Amino acid sequence: MRLEEVLSGIRALIARELIMEYGYSKKRVAEALGLSQPAITLYLNGRRGADSSRKISQNPIARRYIENLIEKILLRGSLSRSELYDAAFSLWRILEAEGFEERRMELAPSRERDERSRLLQSLRERVQAEQESAEEFMRVAMSLKDDLTRMIFRMIASDCIRHADILMTLISAIDQGKTVNIDQLKKVDLAKLIEKEENAHIRSLDEVKKLLPNGLASILVELIQDDERKHSKILKRIMSLLEVG
Repeated sequence: MRLEEVLSGIRALIARELIMEYGYSKKRVAEALGLSQPAITLYLNGRRGADSSRKISQNPIARRYIENLIEKILLRGSLSRSELYDAAFSLWRILEAEGFEERRMELAPSRERDERSRLLQSLRERVQAEQESAEEFMRVAMSLKDDLTRMIFRMIASDCIRHADILMTLISAIDQGKTVNIDQLKKVDLAKLIEKEENAHIRSLDEVKKLLPNGLASILVELIQDDERKHSKILKRIMSLLEVG
């Protein structure tokens, strides 16, 4: 299945869901997806994206991804073009990996097949758990009126979505037998990036946190700081791997 076909399937599913479940008009759906109303009609009557939307609906992980996109529309009113293409690429990898695994399992020895099957099943279960958590945190965020409190739960939901995307990338890599070419990272000035993370971000936010009077605001800053520390840890880990290599 081509990437454009997956994108059409995503649009078709979202359009039908918004109209049938949430009472959106064609005009409102068109605005949410950045399309014309005639295009929405084509998606609704099955003349565009019918086959790909059916395949997406049959995959539980892909279906969860669609539900997260719909949550974003309900929260913000629309999706950007980049968000739609990012979603299409992620779902394309999921669907391709699913087909690749089916073909590979037919040829793999029994023991290897069982081990691979258990590994992929565990990863897919974790993806589903992350997506369910993202939905729950986003649902809570949508119920809150205070901007600061809502942002805390949106950030947690965003982390869950990112975790799911990382795991789906890992699933795809395992399916296709990909390995990491670490030599390409030798061209990156990791030391400079680490210095930027530790000096420009963490230290400046420490000062900001001291000046903030609101406890919830401090939590938001701490969430950002945790991410920055994580970035530094990852970069240092990469540097150590390069040194060993």
